Amino acid sequence: MRIGDADILLPTTMVGSWPRPLWMRGGVLRESPHDLDYLDMYQRTLFEDAVRLCVKDQDLAGLDIVTDGNQYFQGETPYDKIQILLVPLRLQGFRAYGPPGTAAGMEQYFRPIVADRIRWVRPIFGPVLAAMQQATNRPFKLNINSGPATVAAWCDDQYYGDPEVLRADVADAFNTELRWLADHGAAFIQLTEQSYLASSGRDTWTVGLMNRVACGVDAHLTWHMCYGNARESDSSYPQVNASCLKDLFTSDQPIDWTEIHLETARPGMAEMGVLQAWTEREGGYLGIGVVEVMNPHVETEDEVAARIRAALAHVEAERLIVSTDCGLYQLPRDLAHRKLRALVEGTRIVRRELGRRADGTP
Repeated sequence: MRIGDADILLPTTMVGSWPRPLWMRGGVLRESPHDLDYLDMYQRTLFEDAVRLCVKDQDLAGLDIVTDGNQYFQGETPYDKIQILLVPLRLQGFRAYGPPGTAAGMEQYFRPIVADRIRWVRPIFGPVLAAMQQATNRPFKLNINSGPATVAAWCDDQYYGDPEVLRADVADAFNTELRWLADHGAAFIQLTEQSYLASSGRDTWTVGLMNRVACGVDAHLTWHMCYGNARESDSSYPQVNASCLKDLFTSDQPIDWTEIHLETARPGMAEMGVLQAWTEREGGYLGIGVVEVMNPHVETEDEVAARIRAALAHVEAERLIVSTDCGLYQLPRDLAHRKLRALVEGTRIVRRELGRRADGTP
C-alpha cells in the first residue's frame, strides 16, 4: 500500500482515540455552527498540545499512519457527553437538549432536536485537521465518530417527518465535510458507523447512505464498523457479529469505501472467513484489529504476529491494514502505548517472514 512516498506492506495504524493527558479536561470544540471554534486561546493551546503529545506517542510506537487521537472527546466519566453529539450540534438545523436516549445505558444523554433543515455551514473538524498539520508531516488519519446513520437515528426529528429525507440531508452534510477535509489535506479519513452491523444487516439503507457520504471524496476512506467500546459495558460480540456482512460483501451492492475495518482480535480472528469476501472485491482493503482495547492484557509481539498470520490465511498481505480493535482512550496511557508497541513489533515479525524489511518496504 502506498503510504506517503513509500510502498509499505501491512501498514500499521490505530482506530482513532487515544488516552487524553491528565491536564486535558472537558469539551474542546464549541458545539455550534456559528460560534468561534474554541472558547478561548488557552483551550485551543491545550488541545493542540494534546494532539502533539498523542502524535509523539504514536511516533515512538512506530505506527505508519498516525491519528489525531480524538483528543476532543469528553471521556473522563460515564456522564460526559458522548461523541455522537459533536457533529449534529455543529450543523445547521440541530439544537441541543432534546429528550433522553432510549437505549439501555444511554438515558443520561440527550438527543439533539432537528428543528430546521440540516445543512453544513462550516468545517466541523477543521480545527482538528489544522492541529494535525501543525503536529506532524507524516501520513495521518482523521476519525469521525459517529457516522450519518447513527446521527440520523439518534436525533429527535421535529422538522422533517420523513426519515429518508432526513437521512439524505445528514449524509449530504457529512459528504460536504469529507470533501472539505480531503481538499484541505486529509489523505485518510475514517467514519465510525455501526448501524449496519448493530442491526445484523437489517438497516440495509445504511450502505446507500454511506455511499452518498463517500461520493466524490478524494481520500482513502475507512468505514470502521464498530462493535462497541462503551465505558462500563462489554462489547456487543457475540450477540452481534460479522455474519451479516457475508451476503453484503458477495452481493452486487456497491460499497464506495476504500477500507472496511472490524474488531477481529477479540473474536479470536474467527470471522476472517466472512471478511475475506470484502477483499475479493476489486481494490478493497481490510483493516484488522490485532490488539484488544477492552482487555488490560498487553499482547506480546508473538501473539500479534499469530493474529496477523491467521488473517493471512484468508486475505492477501497487500490488502491488509494492521490496527487496533477499536479506540484506546479508556486505557491508561502507558498500557495503551505498550499495546501499540506490540502491534508494531508483531507486524515487523510477519513482514520479515514475507521477505520485506521490518518497516514494510521492499
